Amino acid sequence: MLATVRMKHDLMLVFCIPAVFVSVVMGFAMGIYAFETFGWVHALASPVVAWFGARELARRYSARDLLIAIHLVWAVGLVFASIAVGFPDSE
Repeated sequence: MLATVRMKHDLMLVFCIPAVFVSVVMGFAMGIYAFETFGWVHALASPVVAWFGARELARRYSARDLLIAIHLVWAVGLVFASIAVGFPDSE
């Protein structure tokens, strides 16, 4: 979501809407989980680290490459989120 804020091309920004929507919903749920499990320091530090990563992506890549990177990170994030919530159930 933070990399989408740095997108410079208007049409490419429209293509980022699904990734932003899912990241807002999952980020809210995982943020509550991180706050309850690890404390407020880790819950607040993770977006700061992500901001620096998003800044480097936007500085290094063009709009097309940034869109590809956003969707790739979105896919990897969904895999990690599904592992974190234990999907699929082993029972």
